[in-house]
Amino acid sequence: MMSRAISTLITTDEIQMELGWSKYMVRLLLQMPEAPASIRGKYTCDRYDRERVLAVARTREAQVAKMQWDETLRGHRPNPGWTSRLGDIGAVLGISAVAVGKILELLGYRLDKCVTESAVAAGCGVRRWDGYALHSDWHLDRVVSAIGSTVEVSGKPAVADALAAALAKQDARERVASRKRRQEEMKATSRLEEEAVISGLQIELRALRATDPGMSLLTAVEYITSDPAQRIALYRRCSTEDQSIGSSSKRQDDSGLLKIGASAARDLGLLERRAKAEGFQV
Repeated sequence: MMSRAISTLITTDEIQMELGWSKYMVRLLLQMPEAPASIRGKYTCDRYDRERVLAVARTREAQVAKMQWDETLRGHRPNPGWTSRLGDIGAVLGISAVAVGKILELLGYRLDKCVTESAVAAGCGVRRWDGYALHSDWHLDRVVSAIGSTVEVSGKPAVADALAAALAKQDARERVASRKRRQEEMKATSRLEEEAVISGLQIELRALRATDPGMSLLTAVEYITSDPAQRIALYRRCSTEDQSIGSSSKRQDDSGLLKIGASAARDLGLLERRAKAEGFQV
């Protein structure tokens, strides 16, 4: 009984040899095997009931799957002129990849993210197996031409409406992106101009303090400029410079550095409070 039961089972490799199926087709059409593979057992390959396999092979679903498999290309990359990226088609049309996918579905060329028989028959799509997964490849020029010619046909307004909506949405996205780029460029220019102003004030401040070594940084900053924002930026930069000079001095101990830091924080807080009182954002 056991030997006869075993003889009715057929392995995945035997199915591939006898029926010309791929492992992908075996998993798709037969689902769960009667005897799953086990590394501990004698068999290292899934086994299926032969009668069930032959019954499935006679179904319309299996015949269509076999025809599709025979038409499927083999390779790791699309052929020249073909692409698996909907974004490449969208770049030509000026729309997003998502919009291209929706239009291909309206044309009947795409279903569940896969190429349909209509797309294959029209020469716009092919299936490709890379050894691990199926890919949908699209002929770039033919797809673009098919969409363009369909838009001109009044009998399919849905495609024309989808393309118009996608173009409008893409145009809106580009306007927003352009506005953001202009804002970033303006901010960058403003930062450069501010940097140039602060650098110039820093040179003046150094010259001023050189003539009067006893002048405090706060007094020098307030003398150099009356702009609250510039005072804060200038003080932050120069106080950092003063603290780095103080920390490099061998005569300065930790308590002295703490006093310098506390004094700088106190003066900076004073400048910030004055700026807020004058209505400036700190």
